[in-house]
Amino acid sequence: MVTRAYSSLGNYYNTGRPPMKTQIESIMRSDHATGLVAFVLFVLSLIYAGMMKIRALLYQWGIFRVHKLPCKVISIGNISTGGAGKTPMTIYLAKMLTRMNFRVVILSRGYKGNYEQSCAIVSDGNKVLLDARMAGDEPCLMAHKLSDVPVIVGKNRYECGVLANQQFSPDIILLDDAFQHLRIFRNLDIVLMDFHRPLGNTHVIPRGVLREPKSHLHRAHMFILTRASQNQEHFFQIKSFVRNKPIFKCNHVPDQLMQINEAGHLSFLPTETLANQSVYAFSGIANNEDFLKILTGLQYQIVSSENFDDHHDYTNNDLKTIDAKAKNAGAKYLVTTEKDYVKICNQIHWSFPLFALSIQLSFGNDTNQFEHTIQNQVTNL
Repeated sequence: MVTRAYSSLGNYYNTGRPPMKTQIESIMRSDHATGLVAFVLFVLSLIYAGMMKIRALLYQWGIFRVHKLPCKVISIGNISTGGAGKTPMTIYLAKMLTRMNFRVVILSRGYKGNYEQSCAIVSDGNKVLLDARMAGDEPCLMAHKLSDVPVIVGKNRYECGVLANQQFSPDIILLDDAFQHLRIFRNLDIVLMDFHRPLGNTHVIPRGVLREPKSHLHRAHMFILTRASQNQEHFFQIKSFVRNKPIFKCNHVPDQLMQINEAGHLSFLPTETLANQSVYAFSGIANNEDFLKILTGLQYQIVSSENFDDHHDYTNNDLKTIDAKAKNAGAKYLVTTEKDYVKICNQIHWSFPLFALSIQLSFGNDTNQFEHTIQNQVTNL
């Protein structure tokens, strides 16, 4: 998105410099970038931050209307670009709330899906009705992993919420990736942040990775730090700007291997199935390096790998190239993420068995406390 918006800056670079996209991404991650492009991005970020502050005030003052749905609404979002774990968190909450006997419906934008600009039911809670091309990769993944929870996609979340209430009469609607979607009133706003770089370099896009100024975190009711470590210094630094609101730590942990079997059904295997086996890994998510670290931790022998941009739209040529590279690298198996898998598993005939590694969130020793806090919040909404 940022690359497209500022591609006109590309003339500044000669052929000896890195591509424009690489330059901008490097500046967005840097704390002390200098030069003309960094300065231009900084000025643009000031303009963007001002626009976001005005937008928030217009909603706060009632000039822009906030719509209220006839059920409880929980938003799962973040303040920065990239993958903080919103989809795994949405799945975690949907399973937990369903266990508590709440009727749950998930609303997602359906990024890059054919129905993004309209409104469509991906799953009715019994059957998956749309594939990843139609619904988008993340909603399709949620629909497959949550067989008893309806999933609806569409950019207009209020319209989708009205449809959800008409069709399914939910007790709770979960808004996936909706911290910036101020048009819908939410009873509980949960913000996820990466433990090690929760605010990036503190600049908004395009100079940094923040979707809006950090001061807007005051809207949130609860914070979850993902990919957390035992570094207490980081934890106390984060607590200093989230005030006295609840804050929890969690980690992405491997769950199981997924594979479409010969009968066309999804089967599940233990993660250790591919331990010490030669694998070719590829992914198109926001944190490709994190995926590779998880595979390495499982003792998978990665002979080669390939990273794509988040939400990458794989072509048949992409997949055939991956298959050929895996063969040349001496791999015995192909491994990708479950988000990528739902888009590509049946597109071509693979020369090797193709698996997806399923990931889940773990709150460790804080699991009971976290779930008890959510239950109390929901009960008192």
